[in-house]
Amino acid sequence: MGHRRKMILVICFKEKDREVIEKKWITIVEFKRQIYNEQKNIDGIWKIIKKWNDEISKEFNKLIERCKEAVDEVELVYEQIREAYHYTTSRRYRMVKIFSKCTGTDICFGWKIAYKVKKWLARDCC
Repeated sequence: MGHRRKMILVICFKEKDREVIEKKWITIVEFKRQIYNEQKNIDGIWKIIKKWNDEISKEFNKLIERCKEAVDEVELVYEQIREAYHYTTSRRYRMVKIFSKCTGTDICFGWKIAYKVKKWLARDCC
């Protein structure tokens, strides 16, 4: 069985603070209880804010990953243009081109696989 600990509020007030509280027609004990209950509410709000922050950061990371993939697609097109006009191409593109000729797969498919391998290697090497 779980044991519930009672929270003991040890809050000290000065005499002038006590007088102000009692002028509001509330006892010191009730005032302390209200402070304790508000702390629970604030803790609940912090939990909600942290949950939202986690969700937003996950979605932001997904957005960044998609942007990286889009840049990779643009890089593929750039490499294809360079290759069409007989400029030197990257080693990665040459490898993807050879792979696509050997297997008959699409260059875009090979480029995406090469991107994933490059990303995987970057994570594991660090």
